[in-house]
Amino acid sequence: MLSKSSKLAPKVKSSSPLEGLTLNFLKTEVKDVITLRGSFLGGDVFAEENIVVPEITAAMLDLGTQKRDKFEISDALESVGAKLAFASGRYRVQFSGKCLRENLPLLIELLAEQLMIPAYNKKDLQSVVQRRTAEMRKAKEDTRTRAIETFLMELYPEGHPNRAMGLDRLIENTQKVTTKQLQSFHGVNYGLGTAHICFVGDVDHRIVEEEVAKRFCGWEKSPLTLETATKSQANIIGGSLSKVVHIPDKTSADVVTGHGIGIDREHDDYYAVMMSHFILGGNFSARLMATVRDKEGLTYGIQSSTGGVEEGNDGYWYIWGTFAPDIIDKAKKSIEKQLNLWLREGISGDELETKKRTISGMYQIGLDTTSGLANRILTTVERGKELSFMDEYPNLINSLTLEQVNSAIHSYCNLGKRITVVAGTLNGTN
Repeated sequence: MLSKSSKLAPKVKSSSPLEGLTLNFLKTEVKDVITLRGSFLGGDVFAEENIVVPEITAAMLDLGTQKRDKFEISDALESVGAKLAFASGRYRVQFSGKCLRENLPLLIELLAEQLMIPAYNKKDLQSVVQRRTAEMRKAKEDTRTRAIETFLMELYPEGHPNRAMGLDRLIENTQKVTTKQLQSFHGVNYGLGTAHICFVGDVDHRIVEEEVAKRFCGWEKSPLTLETATKSQANIIGGSLSKVVHIPDKTSADVVTGHGIGIDREHDDYYAVMMSHFILGGNFSARLMATVRDKEGLTYGIQSSTGGVEEGNDGYWYIWGTFAPDIIDKAKKSIEKQLNLWLREGISGDELETKKRTISGMYQIGLDTTSGLANRILTTVERGKELSFMDEYPNLINSLTLEQVNSAIHSYCNLGKRITVVAGTLNGTN
């Protein structure tokens, strides 16, 4: 899609045809096809009485509007081979689409209609509630889901954006959702103000600007800002904490161990912390996979990563692994051994250079499709970064030094203050 040496940012055009709506365009060599990605504030952290209202508000956007029912919308898209989808994240309502160049006006028309005047039909809500309830009840039997959920609920206080909501609470709230709540949340919070849409492919920015201005004209401005989102700090863990979540009749158990790091992804140390965990357990050639899995044969899956560092939130690091229940204690000792070695001796120069190449390569591969390019542009502007950050990111990774990464390990890892959760069918686990 783009050559490795080609700068991406100078190729992107930007405009704002309406106040509170920013458009970004990237014309590529792909003929006749256009991909779009977009978002605006309206995600889970902005919930009021019912915590699932933001998610279901977004989930029902494609189930009909005040002009067309869901079947008419589906037929309109399918007749031209176009796609349009919606989702809700922690902070933002997200949408994506793909169509032929000649059908872009139709796609923009349907996008605006679904975002601005959704129907929120009672019968459709009943179906969504039944499906989501069934999915969450099934998730209660998933050992990985329950281990991570418990870890985050122990690490973060009520109201923190990183805290897991808890499946029981989610089920209870889902069954109480009303169309009135959805209509109210949509009417008050959906609108211009923080909206971004990115178009990539065989795109003419003048046509797009005209269509967007025509279809979104009159949409009210949303009151939501990042400042209105809840902010708090992780719980203070005085010493190690262990929890067991018993799930009957499981042939495997999952372990999650880690703690808060107290910084977000804009902190000067973040990339060094991220790199240290990528070397420890970021991919199949990382330390944990090479030892706990390949050498000792204790698991098919284990990883180490950072998380929860978006939008100024104090994040965390964690290790996750899945094991047979009868070897959990042995597995925990193996993880402990690798953590102590990593903390005591740090990483090597060869490991650092290898993972720099890996991360840079993964980043470049992500730009090989119109979807990947649109996602990259969108995530950059969502973070409030200049578009040039897309070209600077590989340099940030490649400039990391061995001293920085090893210092980050010591500064942001305290083995005596970890939360460790085991979820599964267990007997006599310590």
